[in-house]
Amino acid sequence: MFKYLIKGLLAGVAIKLVESYRHWSLQLLKIEAAKSYVYGVQLARLSALGLLQLGLVSGLVGVGALLFHIGLFILLPWTVAAKAVFGMILGLVYMIGGGFALRAAMDEKTWMKKSGATELLQEAIRQPKRD
Repeated sequence: MFKYLIKGLLAGVAIKLVESYRHWSLQLLKIEAAKSYVYGVQLARLSALGLLQLGLVSGLVGVGALLFHIGLFILLPWTVAAKAVFGMILGLVYMIGGGFALRAAMDEKTWMKKSGATELLQEAIRQPKRD
């Protein structure tokens, strides 16, 4: 009789511990999910702000370049053909410079280094020290 009573008590305590553990693990899972969601929202917000700023800066640079060229072509005492050739050369220089800038901005190595992913990968593959 005592044997069954002790087994029943131990089983009840074990069930209570498992239920408590399940409750706390679900709570931790909900907290981690909420943290991930908030991080995602922050990342989306920062991305949207960055795109807006990039658009504004690109527009300002474009308008500035256009106004510079208009003023330059009005003031230069060259023939129309010479001004056209000069404009084509400037356009080619801008295209090449923009291509190099875009290539540098989209380089995977640079993104990995700036985001800290390189260090994260190095830490993940590092072998644990053996004493």
